[in-house]
Formats: sequence, C-alpha cells, structure tokens
Amino acid sequence: MIPVQEYIQHFKRIWEESSTEFPKFQRFYSPNEQSQRETNFEKFQKKVSELQSKNNVRQLRNSPEKSFFPVFKSFLETVFDFEPEHLNIILSNEFKDVSKDFFYKAREFGPELTPENIYQGLRNVWIMNGIQLMMKLPVQITPSVFAYSMIYPYSDNLLDNPSISSKEKSEFSVRFNHRLHGEPVLPESDTESQLFKLVSLFEMQYERLQFPELYESLYAIQQGQTNSLNLLKSNVLSGQEITEICFEKGGASVLADGYLVAGKLTREQEQALFGYGIYLQLLDDIQDVKEDFGANTRTIFSCLNGENLGEFVNKTIHFGRVALDEMKCFEMPLTGTFLSLMNRSIETMIVESVGLNERWYTNEYLEQLNRFSPLRFEFVRAKKSQSSSQRLALFRKIFESSYSMPPNATMFSGF
Repeated sequence: MIPVQEYIQHFKRIWEESSTEFPKFQRFYSPNEQSQRETNFEKFQKKVSELQSKNNVRQLRNSPEKSFFPVFKSFLETVFDFEPEHLNIILSNEFKDVSKDFFYKAREFGPELTPENIYQGLRNVWIMNGIQLMMKLPVQITPSVFAYSMIYPYSDNLLDNPSISSKEKSEFSVRFNHRLHGEPVLPESDTESQLFKLVSLFEMQYERLQFPELYESLYAIQQGQTNSLNLLKSNVLSGQEITEICFEKGGASVLADGYLVAGKLTREQEQALFGYGIYLQLLDDIQDVKEDFGANTRTIFSCLNGENLGEFVNKTIHFGRVALDEMKCFEMPLTGTFLSLMNRSIETMIVESVGLNERWYTNEYLEQLNRFSPLRFEFVRAKKSQSSSQRLALFRKIFESSYSMPPNATMFSGF
C-alpha cells in the first residue's frame, strides 16, 4: 500500500518548520531593468500580433521554427531571464513535438473541448514530460500520459462547477471510484462516458495485477478529490484538516503522474513526487485566492487573515525549495538543471500571482516583492486581460495554424 498519510505527515512537518521570513531571490531588478523588460514584452506582443495576421499565417504554418520559436526564445531570454540550459529544455524538439501530438489527440478525442480546456490538460502533460526526462524515459505521449492529462479538463471542471450540487458531485465521485477499481459502471452523462474511456487507456497500457501500486495511486487521487469536496463546507473543518486535505489532493495528483509515466516507483521517488504535487497545489491556492474566496472554498490560503497572506507566500517559497530538493533522488545528468527550471518557473508564477491580486496583500509586502519581479506589478496588472487572451490566441495559432493535421491521422496511431 502507498503510505499516503505518512507522506502527508512528512510534508506537514516541513511546512510547519518553513520560515515565514521574506526569502532570498536569485535576482533583484532595478526600475530601469524592469522598464527594459517591459519594452521587450511589448515588442514580443507586437511580433506575435504580426504573426497572427492573415498575411503571415502561411509563413507560420510552413516554418514555425523560423517564424515563431526564435521570437519566443528571445522573449524568455530578455523578459524572464531564463538561462541557456533552461531554454534547451523548454524549446527542445521533444517538448514541442509532444505538445503538438497532445493537441491533435485531444481535439479528436474531445471535439467539444475548448482550446482553454486542452491547454489545461497540456499543463499536466508538461509535468509528466518532466518526470519522463528525470527518469531517463522517452519524452512522449503514451496512452496513460494522454488519459491522465485529459482527466483534468473533464473531472476538474465538473467538480469545480458551482452550478452542480455537492450531492451530484459526491454521487459522481462514487461512480468514478468504482470505475477506477475496474468495476463495470454505466456513465450517467457524456462527461462520465469520456472519463470512463480514459480509464480504459490506463488499463490498456498497464495490466492491473502487474501494476497494483499504479492503481493505488489513482485511488489516492480520487480519494483526495472526494475529500476536497469538504473544502466547500464553511466552518466545519479545522486548520489542520484543511492542510491535510490540500496536501493529499496536490500530492496524490503528481504521485499518480509518476506512476503513469513509469509504472513503478521507489518509496523515495513516491515521497519526492508527493512533495512536488503539494508545492503545485500551494501555487494553485495562491493563484486562485480571489475565486476561492468568492466560491467560499476553504484552502490553507483562503482561511488566513489578510495580514498573514504575505507570510503564507514566504512560507510556500521556503517549503517549495525544500520539497524540490527531495527530487534529486531522480539521478540523471539533467536533474539539477530541470529542478532549477521548475523552481524558477514556479517562483516566477508565485510572484506574478501576488502582483495580480494586490488587494490581498499589504502595501509594504507588495513593494518588497515587486523589486524581485522582472516586470513591475503595475505593468503586470495592466496586461492581465490582454496577456490571458494573448496566451490563448498564441495557443490556437501554434497548434491550429502552425501544424496542419495529417490527413490520415487517427486518434491513437502513435500508441
């Protein structure tokens, strides 16, 4: 049995011991340096807009390597200061090819899904690709990588939908749990039908009797999702209970990523992936503070008083650095570089999230953190809606225009 409670308690101890002091960051940005990066950001947006024009669609489709990726590389270098070894991973052919492959498969499997839904799944693909890289496995879309990443836009959107009652969500969780255990269950909606098909892809790649821990990891994430429904109940849970539920949900999710990538994991690898998942969950809580408050969803973050939110962010960063350090158990030449890239990316998103949600923090904390952001918070807020639409427009363009669907492509031709 996977010792989920043991992992929760292990990382709770690390969380409780994590400092609330303002962390040391690798890079300080002067106002002039921020201004230069904002200018570079504007140049990138202008160039992307030009590429999206009708006159340039053919160029983008025929030669994305020449038309888009050099622009994107420059953006990552001159705005966010990613280092060459980081860019070698982000812009490698392996990572670009799997993103394209996932988009095609997702579009054929779920034509009802929006590009936003597919992008949601793609973020999990990238996590699993990173695990493949650290475990010296081919970076590719396997049946299980596809299926697990597609579960997110289906199940998460259902469970997060405020128009669906808690009773309906609980009933769905029971049915889905039975299906995960290999029991015959009739789906009661199109969404459930799609989810059950995705479970069959796990079974196609991994026989249940040969990979019992893998299926235990799926039961663990389902249990975590079910327990997280209690976060919707106000004033029922203690702070300790909320922490454990949030840790269970986040940790179990990435633990399942690891098992579906490799089939087998050591206990050390299990624990490390569980901690990585908790760190990503804490990031989500920081990013979604406004929505969680509005929906009355209780998370570790949304339960805090306003004056404590900056300390929570500090604590999260210190916790994440320790948690990611445990990932060094994946011994391969690029592990250190990849962990550095992960931590850099997550901390950048944390800093940006604080800047986008300024009403939840003190002015003193915002001023202090703003000095470590490549873009001034004022600029980030001004670009928020534009950047969001820009990312989705870019996503559409790269995957719908840059690469034409092979005429004889079939859903699982690569499996």
